[in-house]
Amino acid sequence: MIEEDRKICVDIGSTWTKAAMFNLSHDRFSVETRAVMATTTDHLPEGVYGVLHHLMPGHDWHSLESTPVPVHFASSAKGGLNVAVVGLVPEMTLQIARLAAFSAGARICAAYPYRLTRSCIAAIEQARPDILLLCGGTDGGNERYVTENARAIAGSAFCGTVVYAGNNQAVDHVSDLLSERDLRVTENLMPDFGRLNIEPVRETIRQVFLERIISGKGLDELVRRFKTQPVPTPLAVLNLVEAIGNHVAGWDNFAMIDMGGATTDFYSFCEAYYPDSGTILKGIVEPTLKRTVEGDLGMRVSAASAFETARELLLANLEGSEQSLEIMSAYIDRLAANTSHLPADLAEQQFDQLLASACVYHSLMRHAGTIEEVYTAKGPVWAQSGKDLRRVNRIIGTGGFLAAMGRAGDALEMPVAPAVKSDKIPLLPKDFEYFSDSDYVLPLLGCLAAKYPQQSAATAVSYLTSLHHNEEQVKEFSHREFTHA
Repeated sequence: MIEEDRKICVDIGSTWTKAAMFNLSHDRFSVETRAVMATTTDHLPEGVYGVLHHLMPGHDWHSLESTPVPVHFASSAKGGLNVAVVGLVPEMTLQIARLAAFSAGARICAAYPYRLTRSCIAAIEQARPDILLLCGGTDGGNERYVTENARAIAGSAFCGTVVYAGNNQAVDHVSDLLSERDLRVTENLMPDFGRLNIEPVRETIRQVFLERIISGKGLDELVRRFKTQPVPTPLAVLNLVEAIGNHVAGWDNFAMIDMGGATTDFYSFCEAYYPDSGTILKGIVEPTLKRTVEGDLGMRVSAASAFETARELLLANLEGSEQSLEIMSAYIDRLAANTSHLPADLAEQQFDQLLASACVYHSLMRHAGTIEEVYTAKGPVWAQSGKDLRRVNRIIGTGGFLAAMGRAGDALEMPVAPAVKSDKIPLLPKDFEYFSDSDYVLPLLGCLAAKYPQQSAATAVSYLTSLHHNEEQVKEFSHREFTHA
């Protein structure tokens, strides 16, 4: 007999497989027990069975008997759902397409506006994305670019799934051109100028994930065994962020950083643009719920790329010592060779913390919008691009490293960045309180957020640890990093 008031959630990460047993009582869940072990990358179910055995050692999880407790699972162990985006105008359809793909739990490996050139096609073929998202033109508007791009895709060696979410008047032509491909047609991302229509694309990408992506490394075995479909871990966390923002009082302006071994995901739940801010808007009004994912920023699988991305930042924080940077580079090489490595001494702990700071820094900068002064017929005005994070008053840190820091009572410090001059000023949080997912339950609760949004949201907030107030640090960081030219 299945116990419905208990739930098991499993998150299969690129480095670690985590699991917890939750008890549902009244308006929230409580954690009964938890387990973690290194992800068995060659055959993912073995790691899953391992953590399940720790949760319920009396049950034979390899047997075909009915599962005593419902099991829900999410996975990012294959490195993410890779999507290449082809849009029209960078500030409009291309940006909307990126937002849609991110909100579906995807990782953008390439993005191209206007017409696909031979070099663009070659890059797509080399990147080998799981999905190519093709969009452009309002309904009844421009058909030229989407049909030309469909013709270029048809003549390429790309063999993944094409999702078409463009001008509905071009559907027949695009379908004819891509008749020999795995083509999925959905509603236009921007049916009218400036109006977003993201949900149909999200659902289509999710369906492709379920049909094709889970067949790798044994995920299909887990689907058959537990009679449940997985979700990409980023989508599970996105569902939880949305649940918190919608169901917990006082959490309508917050952000979350989920730092993993392969990526650093940044989530925000807040209004994107405030008309009373004295700025005009360039491009689209971004959604209240937004996710960006940085595939070059991670603590283990992507440590080498994070190190290269942040080399100047790391050098500045190592007091300009090239020798210290070389020592850290050797440590990064060891991480690449053994992604489950944990720091062995104080020096390695400091390198890990510095790498994590760099991941937070770059993911925040890429997520936040900017303002810049532009000149119009009526004189100079401030123009905003992207999302305004200045009213974010709470930030959550989750993921293995940030959770561990929370257990130690430490908040992640912003790194010292080299001063640069820029006409664009980032719209960063001004005054926020930092919370840590010290018990590392948020990604697991994300497995339940779609079905139990209120209970999952209440549980998530109750398990957070408030560390300290960051107002002065952020003000100093903002002033130091950006000087308006």
